[in-house]
Amino acid sequence: MSILPDHLRTVAERFPDRPALRVAGDDDFSEMTYAEWDSRSNAVARALHQAGVGRGDRVALFVGNDCAALYQVGYFAVLKAGAVAVPVNPRVARRELEHMVSDSGASAIVAGPAELDRVRALPPPPAGALLVIGPGASEPRELDWDRLIGADASEFQVAVGPDDIADILYTSGTTGLPKGVAATHRSALVSHPLMPIDKPISLLHSIPLATFLGTHGTQTLCLRLAVTNLLLPSFDATRFAALIDTERPAWIVMVPAHALLLIESGTLEQTDTSCVRMLIYGSAPMPHHAVQRLSASFPRATLMNGYGLTEGGTSVVTMPPGEALRRPGSVGRPVESDVVRVLDDSGAVVGSRTIGEVAIKVEAGQRFYHNDPDATAATWRGDWVQSGDLGYFDDDGFLYLVDRKKDVIVRGGYNVSSIEVESALHEHPDVIEAAVLGVPHRVLGQDVAAVVRLRDGGALDVATARDFLADRVADYKRPRRIVLCDGALPRTAMGKLDKEALRKMLGVDEKAI
Repeated sequence: MSILPDHLRTVAERFPDRPALRVAGDDDFSEMTYAEWDSRSNAVARALHQAGVGRGDRVALFVGNDCAALYQVGYFAVLKAGAVAVPVNPRVARRELEHMVSDSGASAIVAGPAELDRVRALPPPPAGALLVIGPGASEPRELDWDRLIGADASEFQVAVGPDDIADILYTSGTTGLPKGVAATHRSALVSHPLMPIDKPISLLHSIPLATFLGTHGTQTLCLRLAVTNLLLPSFDATRFAALIDTERPAWIVMVPAHALLLIESGTLEQTDTSCVRMLIYGSAPMPHHAVQRLSASFPRATLMNGYGLTEGGTSVVTMPPGEALRRPGSVGRPVESDVVRVLDDSGAVVGSRTIGEVAIKVEAGQRFYHNDPDATAATWRGDWVQSGDLGYFDDDGFLYLVDRKKDVIVRGGYNVSSIEVESALHEHPDVIEAAVLGVPHRVLGQDVAAVVRLRDGGALDVATARDFLADRVADYKRPRRIVLCDGALPRTAMGKLDKEALRKMLGVDEKAI
């Protein structure tokens, strides 16, 4: 079996002049071809090797979407140097950055120009100062990126095998410090087989590259299919719709937060979406009303909900064409037989329509928590990873998620699914976004609360919300506290609701949950 950089070499040889990446700037586009991606990563890999970066060393990538070419070249340069890539989202706080660099054991870091000063302020690792690589870097133990990519670009690869670690991607960390999920080249290649498409097409998105969905859901997906990664660095609904009009992407990837903002903006009503043939969404539950609106706005597109997790690799469940509207709440059907199971507390497989924990098949040893054998043992059971999601299969084999196991609200002995109540609230005509959480209650143990963002001029309080939900959810599931949010609800970089930030908005002590 090959390694990830072999994909890049193959595609660059077959489609050297095809744009691998196009980044939408304020007035124009920056562009990088597949041949440039391959040659530049060769040059940087050689420089890293000469600077002392060896096989198995960890190299962090602290680069924003505005410097997407730097990120993509840096990621493959690290792999060609035989090292391990550690993507770090620039949105992380100082404590999280220090944790990821320290926990991964990074000895070098590739930084974008906006991130250089934050990197220089990091405490030195035990082995000495970090090697810093970035545009304009000129201090001791620093390498100027612009000089590196202009150096010897002939083919370069330190010998590594498919079972060597390719990257360590940190989970979103909605509670506590993020855990690093290590994945081998074999794991990445099994998830993303090479299947180049002869016809030039593009995939439009605004996903942060230094995340699991950004690195493997867009960068590696585009590479394996030889399509153009069309990136809007930060999501703006008006600009996103304009790019559909002018660039005519065949595929779109988005998280629910982007979809909700796009729908709410009204810009799709004036946009010709006939070019879009595949609309992929995932990373968090998509409200059914949003699926309905997307289906109407993209009439020629197949809507595909992808379900997977960093610990499990790429999407293992997808929604077949035409099924999204017929099965509200479902995330789709497994891509292969016996790759997803629903288990009871003893680990036994349960029958259809019985709720249990979702488990995903991953070849043993191909993914694990870096530096955390106890958490690894608790999450990976042989060839199966425990997702932490509660769900069930219907009689036709479609998977439905009920809640995160840790987010189930236990109110007076009754289990309440936050996803179910959120979906019901989203049906209210004045509600744009809704998040449902459990809050401490001295008698019931927990009670149901909601944080809601309304349309301009909208109104909602506990009484009207409970009346609206009367025919939709049981009385014990209806919120008894509602907090209105002026702006967008806080979300992680991956578009998931940030439950820790939401609990702070409710004045809830995380330790009390």
